[in-house]
Amino acid sequence: MPHTDGPAYESRTATISLGGSDVVFKLWPRRTIKEEDESDGIEKQQQIMPSNLGIKKSENGSSKTSSDVTTNPALEVILHGNGSLVVFTDDAYLNHCHEISEGLLEEVTTKGICGNNLEGGTLIRRGHRFSLTFRCKKIGPS
Repeated sequence: MPHTDGPAYESRTATISLGGSDVVFKLWPRRTIKEEDESDGIEKQQQIMPSNLGIKKSENGSSKTSSDVTTNPALEVILHGNGSLVVFTDDAYLNHCHEISEGLLEEVTTKGICGNNLEGGTLIRRGHRFSLTFRCKKIGPS
């Protein structure tokens, strides 16, 4: 599921794949939705995760609509299980959600992505994977 690491960390992450199967690493744009509260007519905006897209009706009567709906990730990279490194920072960390799908089989159809053949259509079979992820925790005021 697409997710963020949260505000407790600096805006950079590095993941090293040490061994095992290949995976597809995806970055999804975080979406901004507009919410209008029917009780006061004030419009508000908030960011949502890609998995929460669509129109929703909350308990207080406000309605939410997504301003930019897409089913394609902003970036797909095939991480080879026996030695690969992915580092993302700044815009990729702050304005995107990242994901490595849990499925056992995934087809990548995007042409020319890193690690894919030029025609697209690479099939990734998942197995066990060993990786290390590094994050820097923000240091609060002393």
